[in-house]
Amino acid sequence: MRPAVFAVARQHIRLAELSLSFPALLAALAHPRAGVDRHRVTGMVIEGLPLSLLAEQAGVPLWLRRMDPSLLSMPPPFLPDSSFLRHRIVNHFPRHPYQSAQWFGAVSEGGRWVHEEFALWCAQNFAAPAVKRRRGRRRPAGSAFHILSLWAWYSSRPETRAHALIATPWNPDMQRQAAFTAAFDWRDSLELELTLGSRGVDNLWLRPGSMDGYAFQPLRTSAEIDAEGRAMRNCVRTYGDVVASGDAQLWSVRRNDVRIATLEIGRMGKSPVPSIRQLCLAENDEAPADLWLSVHRWFNAQGLVQLPELASSNRRATLDRTTWWQLWKPFWLAKRCVPGWLPLSPTWDILYCV
Repeated sequence: MRPAVFAVARQHIRLAELSLSFPALLAALAHPRAGVDRHRVTGMVIEGLPLSLLAEQAGVPLWLRRMDPSLLSMPPPFLPDSSFLRHRIVNHFPRHPYQSAQWFGAVSEGGRWVHEEFALWCAQNFAAPAVKRRRGRRRPAGSAFHILSLWAWYSSRPETRAHALIATPWNPDMQRQAAFTAAFDWRDSLELELTLGSRGVDNLWLRPGSMDGYAFQPLRTSAEIDAEGRAMRNCVRTYGDVVASGDAQLWSVRRNDVRIATLEIGRMGKSPVPSIRQLCLAENDEAPADLWLSVHRWFNAQGLVQLPELASSNRRATLDRTTWWQLWKPFWLAKRCVPGWLPLSPTWDILYCV
């Protein structure tokens, strides 16, 4: 930043004085955004026009006057500005220069894609050092903040299909880790909706039944898998793609209508018959030996079952285009654009790093 800032400041004493009165404006003149006429604003500075007018012409919010110059490690991006935000956000500047890039990015994106209240929440929660991401079946993509933004935006849109999938909506009193946890939980529901939706599993490999007092019930639809995952507090809600692609089928093991365990039956290599992949109690605890024996008795009682051939060698399920449009159309219309990170064509990139 400094060589370009110095080149602007040396042009006139009033430009140099911006380093004391409004450092962010000087940085914006050194690295102007598209659509800003740097030469025009520079001339206005030399003429001695008010800082409020200069800030408006340069696209720099006036509240950046109170930011320490050491935090300006990058050209100021688009930032929201209003009377609501102006007197609140100054209390939540980043604590150290190395946090400023993330802070600017979160406030800018939050204001652009959600609303100013969320931008203020970002200022509060991204001023501190980053927290560890939760462990899961897949690592969140670099677009994790986009999922967070979509979740926050849909939290206040109860008329939408995407809102119906939110278990915990955003509120300004949430801590950062709790917000990401709720947003990732919503992402799991999105995956189920986009892969299975209302289609479900038609061709069961095994017959429902009972053995040794245990009942074996198939999980055919996204609603059934979602209910199982929430009740058992496990990760089966992220299995929509393997179920939809025909790589696996899920079962609920119950006794007296009480959920005992979750069972995954799936393909193993090039074997033409299904195999028992997983059997887990609630919270993925290990199943006892007697339950394993009952599962094997029920499984072996089915006889030799030959798996149908996969329609494609690619075992990753295809996201449903109609569901994709129904989920995101309200956002596209409200923002009057289709962002590059949320295109018209379904993509896994918004959900996971692939």
